[in-house]
Amino acid sequence: MSSKRSRCLTRLTLAATTAITIFTTSTSYLAAPAAASGVAFQDISHSYAYQSIISLHAKGILTGTQPGYFSPKKAVTRAEWVTALDRMLSLEPVKAAVASYRDVSKQAWYYGWIEAASQLDIVQGGTSATFQPNSPVTRQEAALMIARLIRSSGESGEATSSFTDADEIADWALEAVTTVNRYGFMKGENNHFRPASSLTREETASMLERLLTYSTQHARQTISATPSIRLGWQYDQTVQQFESTVLQSNINTLSPRWFFLNETGTISNYTNSSLITWSKQHQKKIWAMVGNRSNSTMTHQILSSAALRSQTITQLANAVSVHGLDGLVIDFENVDGQDRSNLTLFIQQLKAKLKSLNGVLAICVSPDYGTDWTAAFDYKQLGAAADYMILMGYDEHWGGSSIPGSVSSLPWLRESVRRFEQTADPSKAILALPLFTRNWTLNASGQSVASSDISLDEQNQLVSRSSSKPKWNEDVQQYTVSYKDTQLHKLWLEEGRSLTLKYQLGQEEGFAGFAYWYPGGASSDLWSSIKNADRFLQRGL
Repeated sequence: MSSKRSRCLTRLTLAATTAITIFTTSTSYLAAPAAASGVAFQDISHSYAYQSIISLHAKGILTGTQPGYFSPKKAVTRAEWVTALDRMLSLEPVKAAVASYRDVSKQAWYYGWIEAASQLDIVQGGTSATFQPNSPVTRQEAALMIARLIRSSGESGEATSSFTDADEIADWALEAVTTVNRYGFMKGENNHFRPASSLTREETASMLERLLTYSTQHARQTISATPSIRLGWQYDQTVQQFESTVLQSNINTLSPRWFFLNETGTISNYTNSSLITWSKQHQKKIWAMVGNRSNSTMTHQILSSAALRSQTITQLANAVSVHGLDGLVIDFENVDGQDRSNLTLFIQQLKAKLKSLNGVLAICVSPDYGTDWTAAFDYKQLGAAADYMILMGYDEHWGGSSIPGSVSSLPWLRESVRRFEQTADPSKAILALPLFTRNWTLNASGQSVASSDISLDEQNQLVSRSSSKPKWNEDVQQYTVSYKDTQLHKLWLEEGRSLTLKYQLGQEEGFAGFAYWYPGGASSDLWSSIKNADRFLQRGL
């Protein structure tokens, strides 16, 4: 297992979050960064941050307050500070469907920048929190933001500071101040840290230049370890719709649902030549999905017969060869436990056939909670036989359950990953994430009487029409919302913030990549969130 990034900084209370969330006025100098144009600032010649200002301006991270002026002594607002941090990290703004702060309007220029930082946990938000975007950011607030950004708490034990004004540093900022001073990001002046002083624009430039150098060095060290597989299943979309979605996303591996088992040992083949041509033109791989239509009887008939098993394998290998496919994804559901050894044998024999074709073989598995649903999966043997196992990180509460709940809460997913890693290597695994949720219909006692799978666009439309505001649930790390038509409904939302947390879990555990069920279910803002998670990892912070 790869080493996990340290997350030792204590989570702040809601009151502290209000005080510490941190680069705006209604016409901020950061609203539209100028391209590098060599424009000289008339007021920076005597600034100690001269070179940093010039460098960051050339990179489009900082701009002037007006043509020809930088205003180095001017205070920086919280929204401006966050925006500059985001740009330094090459993040993009996220027009999140659910706002993290009640005082940050979706129409404000800084909304997307603040949401991008919030989703990556650089700042913490919730529907009851405020951000105070136009207030000046203090030096101790900036220190906490930087410490959260680099995910380091410094030395173990009680935080101490050598600054002569250490008694003026807030308790919630002391550990962060110690950390940023030790890293050299913030050094103070004449042994004074000045924790409550407003951060100036020249101080901001100096700090961001140090951070940029630090993150660039770490990016070079970690870029090769970045998970590379981003798989998307084609479902509920035409070929043209699927192609359009892929271009908006970070998907590099397509898994169209092209092959299905039949009782006679023949394969239903729905290959689409236009998608194959398109994938090659756009440098995308195709790992076609092989399904069993959740038919346990038919699956048993094929797996338990040497002749039918061989016939099926031969047809699949021929399809890979004829169509020039890059691999296959086996997605057999509802397999009887009695077929455990034969399922493993099927994967072993199919991989042997694909090896000569340089074809990749992946198999989908559910988290192991000791139920009949997973009895057929010999995780250790399947992991050894296939190139990848795809861990289906959803269906915590399945559609037919009488108990409503999340499709994939973070604690449940974390436990699912822990169980998986007891017998499988995450570096040979792909974590599948849900781009859908369930709309639960409840009775008077709160039990589910019906549920339906809905896309994230459908979810967001329901939320926008609801008179209730989504609330962040710390226990499941998701927003929840209830609404009433003729009956009571409840949703556990999947959106940029909740999915980024799941994404970071897979990154930290060293998974080889991610899969999405299903790209057509994503809302328009979600791909920005996922791309930001990738960029943040590549920075090595």
